[in-house]
Amino acid sequence: MSEGKSGTARRHTVEKRRAYRDAYQRDRDRVLYSSAFRRLAGVAQVAAVNEQLVLHNRLTHSLKVAQMGRRLVQHLRYRSRGADFPKGANLNEDVVETAGLVHDIGHPPFGHIAEEVLDQRLRQVAGLEGFEGNAQSFRVVTKLARRKEEHMGLNLTRATLDAVLKYPRLKPRDSAKPATSWIDRGYGEKWGAYQTERKDFEWARESCRGGLRSANAILMDWADDISYATHDLEDYFRAGLIPLHNLPVDKERIVKHGRRRLKKVNGFNEFRFQEQIDAIIKEFGKSLKSQCWDTRENRVRMNKITSDHLTGFVDAVHLLDEPPYVEVDQDSQYRVAALKELTWFYVIDRPPLAIQQEGQKRIIGSLFDRLFTCLVKSPNSPKIPIQLRVIYRDIKRDDEAKGTFDDNKEARCARAVTDYICLLTEAQAVDLGKRLEGRSQSSMFGTWFN
Repeated sequence: MSEGKSGTARRHTVEKRRAYRDAYQRDRDRVLYSSAFRRLAGVAQVAAVNEQLVLHNRLTHSLKVAQMGRRLVQHLRYRSRGADFPKGANLNEDVVETAGLVHDIGHPPFGHIAEEVLDQRLRQVAGLEGFEGNAQSFRVVTKLARRKEEHMGLNLTRATLDAVLKYPRLKPRDSAKPATSWIDRGYGEKWGAYQTERKDFEWARESCRGGLRSANAILMDWADDISYATHDLEDYFRAGLIPLHNLPVDKERIVKHGRRRLKKVNGFNEFRFQEQIDAIIKEFGKSLKSQCWDTRENRVRMNKITSDHLTGFVDAVHLLDEPPYVEVDQDSQYRVAALKELTWFYVIDRPPLAIQQEGQKRIIGSLFDRLFTCLVKSPNSPKIPIQLRVIYRDIKRDDEAKGTFDDNKEARCARAVTDYICLLTEAQAVDLGKRLEGRSQSSMFGTWFN
């Protein structure tokens, strides 16, 4: 492979110099030191970040996904007993770790519920393809995050950008979904980049096979599933919401809920899913004696269960000699789906969170509408936060965006407002919303948005 097409190549030319870090280690540090990454401390994983209980937020979740991704590559290296990885796999610990740090970096305040609102708003604007959190993450590291005046983005390597593309497809021109089973980790059903990042997308995928994920992206995605299935479950057992010691009481309803939620997933086998639910119920019931997390006995036993799960999920990954170069054991994928279902049943799809999310949808919708109206009316108005004005200006100067929007001011404004919202924490979104509605009691001096 030529240097121009190598995994260590960068989109924008940089001066080469000798250093103690290689190109992939530089990628990791650039993401870790970015304000876009630090902001994830103020974005919810499941429940709002202002809860009194210590729960995972998007930052701590991303750190664990990154760590698990690194361990998956190390495990495969150990299992190969010193032999090289299959030719073309290009597996690398730092690449997968960096992709794990990036994977949620574009999520808006309040997570997936806000994605629905932004998608609904953007679909109403001609020239835009809607909203997708993974596409927004790719946009953050290629356009919105800045470290140099000469170019936009963090200028990450080709291998890292390819690993970030969990769904390596654009929308709408080539958005056809591959007709593959959900347990085939080589593909995914969503799309991962906007037309405004087409050049970056095509550059990152220059040496790739159609819509097939890179091996590094597959491991990042599996690390994400592992973290969600184990650490979120611990959070809500500790909070007293998931009665892991007494799941048989709700077994039938859990299974029914899972079947209803997952029935549209291509190739999903409800009998294998129920087998894993049965195994989980038996496992937790045997080990945990009460719902109270704060007993030393339960802490130790829960830690042992989680540790065993993590070990099993790492062991479930195997090398292949041809693309996509890695695969995940099917039983482990169904076990992860079953563990996730407990959080869905007891936490996500229950009234306390659903009602709260309804209010969060209103916050994001109102914030978008007010900022969009102001920006369309007068882009230089002092009513518009400085950072939003800068984002709008950069979109106007972006040659790739010009070709996408074709002098469509409304599309530029909608994209700028979306970018701005996706760089806010939840507390910032709430505060700005109150100020725009005239309900804030905060001082005009020392405002965070100036």
